[in-house]
Amino acid sequence: MKMCMNKLIITVLLMCTFALPVQALTVKFSEAVLQGKVSAVMPLVKETSFLTVEVTEPVLKLAQDKNEIELQLNIKLLMAGLEYRGHTRLTGSLSYNSEKSAFYVTNMKVREVKVEGMPDLFTPQVIQMAEQVVNPVLNQMPIYKLKDDLTQTMIKAVLESIEVRNKELIATLNVI
Repeated sequence: MKMCMNKLIITVLLMCTFALPVQALTVKFSEAVLQGKVSAVMPLVKETSFLTVEVTEPVLKLAQDKNEIELQLNIKLLMAGLEYRGHTRLTGSLSYNSEKSAFYVTNMKVREVKVEGMPDLFTPQVIQMAEQVVNPVLNQMPIYKLKDDLTQTMIKAVLESIEVRNKELIATLNVI
């Protein structure tokens, strides 16, 4: 009798599990929140034996049609005792790390570099250094971490979709 009751309870629990709808968790990020996170780590500097790159004053925008994050930065180059100034524009995406239950800005790629008076010969090195300056910091700095309450600690989720709507980046997590 006891064994039959255990089987019945297990069967009912399994049926309830399959009958429950899959849950989704939506997290929204405003441009202002993202801007604050990125501004907090500036300025960033990268030095080599012949070139120093400093990036400052980030302006973050959400690209409505591409679901990308765009970052515009002032750039200062010190090369052979000379100083050059300009700006760069990078784009990247939002990623979710389920193990850390956190979101990160990743894959920042330089789309534009304009530096007054700098010889074109150095543009590829400046592009490479700008990416080397920004990516390691943003890849390790969570812009949002799920709360550590019992519910969110127990769930594991996978990123289902990301979209930009009304100047907000909306991430939908599929709870598994």
